[in-house]
Amino acid sequence: MPYQESRVRKLLPTSGILPSFFSLGDIGVAPARIFLGKLRATSYFKARSRAGFDVYRQAFHLPLLQLCSRFFYCICLLLICNSSAYAQTKVPLLFGENKNEKGEIIPIGEPFTKIFSFIEKDINIRFELQIYPWNRAVKLATGGQALIFGLSQTPDRDAIFSFTEPAMYRYLWLVTRSDSRFEFSKLSDLKGKTIGIVRGSKYGGEFDAQKGKLFATDDDIDAYAPRLKKLLSKRIDAMIFASSSMDAKEVEKIVNAIKLYNDAPSPAASEQEFSVLPVPILKDGIRFALVKGKNDLLIKKISKSLQKFHAREALVHPKKMSGSPKR
Repeated sequence: MPYQESRVRKLLPTSGILPSFFSLGDIGVAPARIFLGKLRATSYFKARSRAGFDVYRQAFHLPLLQLCSRFFYCICLLLICNSSAYAQTKVPLLFGENKNEKGEIIPIGEPFTKIFSFIEKDINIRFELQIYPWNRAVKLATGGQALIFGLSQTPDRDAIFSFTEPAMYRYLWLVTRSDSRFEFSKLSDLKGKTIGIVRGSKYGGEFDAQKGKLFATDDDIDAYAPRLKKLLSKRIDAMIFASSSMDAKEVEKIVNAIKLYNDAPSPAASEQEFSVLPVPILKDGIRFALVKGKNDLLIKKISKSLQKFHAREALVHPKKMSGSPKR
């Protein structure tokens, strides 16, 4: 056997790579040298690979039990995180319904849902909304059935409820027919008039004290169209319209855009049927409330959360807090 072939065969594994009839003399010395060089490199890198694998195995190989325990630990962490996300305390929340001209309940406005969502995330609760006619919602809340949103704070209610900080502010505006405006700057200007209000609502201690004395009231459901129709038919002299807008002209546009009849077009600006008097009856904060002693800690938590919400909104929207608040 030639010398070069014997060297090659010593480098080959016992299983053999070359066939028995292989002879380096058949291909020449120069190609043989190239072939031998490739074999040396291959052997070198195979050895390095095996050594690297041994180092990897020594450094990172873990017993099966240890791997299982770590996997189980990770699963537990995921379960804990998920359970904490879903383990929110359910809090029933009474909310007054509002209907359109068709008698359909109007969905809750974005300003309210924005506040609700913030509080839910902040103190890890989930509101379960219970929507009723306002008068019934107030009666249920007075009986201690649930938390209520949209309640005005009055001396009478202070004796029954614990209140949060104001969630938002509303302005109570007087709406009249455009051909029957009257001057209003103080409550005595309502003497002898009939004012349309929402049944079960409160409009401030002084206003509520003068109902049926200085002026008459016409109680109705919380739906705009029926009360505006009463204005047009001259059954009432004015109605109260709640809005968070501080601009009477802006509120006037909102009121005149309300459709009184199905599929009726909105009147043109020159044909507006209703006017909003420039001075509001009351600026009032609307709040969450719960019967005293029921869950005072919840009221405190919601108040702190509302403070955070308003601080955030003051940075993002310093002059904006829109919506159509309740009573």
